Amino acid sequence: MIVLSFALFAIGCRQEERRMSLLQKDYFEIGGILPSGEDISTRTTLDTDGLLTLWEEGDTIGVYSNSSSNIPMILISGTGTNYGIFRGSQSGVPVKAYYPYTKSAGNDFTSIRGFLDSEQVQNESGNYIAPYDWKVGSFIEGNDQDGYRIHFREIMAMMDITIDVSGTTLIGDTLRSIKFCVPGRKLAGDFCVDLNTSQATPVFDEEASDMVRVRWKNSPFLESGKTLPVKMFLNATVNAGDDIQIILETENHTSTTTVKSAKNMKAGHRYHIPLFLSQLTDQTTIIDKESPEEYQTFGIYHLEDTLITYRQFEDQWSIITYDTHYDFRIQNYLQKKVVTIGAIPLDPQLGSVFTIEINVFGIDDLLPGERSVTVVRKDGNTLTLYDLESQTSYLVYN
Repeated sequence: MIVLSFALFAIGCRQEERRMSLLQKDYFEIGGILPSGEDISTRTTLDTDGLLTLWEEGDTIGVYSNSSSNIPMILISGTGTNYGIFRGSQSGVPVKAYYPYTKSAGNDFTSIRGFLDSEQVQNESGNYIAPYDWKVGSFIEGNDQDGYRIHFREIMAMMDITIDVSGTTLIGDTLRSIKFCVPGRKLAGDFCVDLNTSQATPVFDEEASDMVRVRWKNSPFLESGKTLPVKMFLNATVNAGDDIQIILETENHTSTTTVKSAKNMKAGHRYHIPLFLSQLTDQTTIIDKESPEEYQTFGIYHLEDTLITYRQFEDQWSIITYDTHYDFRIQNYLQKKVVTIGAIPLDPQLGSVFTIEINVFGIDDLLPGERSVTVVRKDGNTLTLYDLESQTSYLVYN
């Protein structure tokens, strides 16, 4: 994964076509070759050995030339192999390129806009990594008649975590998500990269997330003696000595393991963490999720997954009352998260529908803005508000 090379060259099926300049054709075809052998790299799909990479259907690169900007070129053959042919309407001499193509990258290759999602989805086999596998073209060589070769370099790091819950209370649970958190570090979000520099290091926006969360298309079942591979991409900004939190959210438990980074992270490298929880008891805390019915843990939940919790006497919340409504503001001390649920009617009735306003601080998995909710439960001084559209419930004090 340290260096990814891939060749771009023109394809000519007949000798007379080879005599024609590439720049004179109606379309442009580029052949891409992925490394093989002992090269450790990542691309759109990991092979069965977990090291080599293969082209995947739908792969698209963005190409800049001396006369065009951010032209998409899509894979037309070579799916499942390390050699693929890309086609696009590219014109002029190619000078820079990147992967994966994004329409909003911009026309200036000295300031390409990209986005690394903090919410990453993994399938059952763990080999689909296309949306997060950011690479940039470091230089291009070749000519118009013989074709061009472009060498790509990885600008993110890949974290490879092996989970084993043998000997813990997590056995038999369904794993909802796993989070990799490093407080104070920018791990994911919007970034800018200058392809005109040799380093081409991504510079993340101030609002970047200090967390990357992996979910599954189909939530895996945790079994004793069976490991679960997890792969995620993140900005290579973690330094030696940083506190790393790895949080497992299951249907019944929350497991938090805290370790220190042993080294400075580098782009283009793969890092493996064997998360064998029975061997990390001094660094791991596993707590049972309290049932919302007990009303001792207030929270916000999405499809039974806990987005944020706040406990009586441990965290802080307040009510700001107005003439017709009130705002419910809570602060979670452990996770350093603040959320305000505004515009709640003073005396909402069971079944009533109204719009609330969500404002957040330090939270990446809860979007701010207006939400239409229904009062689905009213019990004493507590309310459960349910947003049907996003399938999110809010448990608040009334």
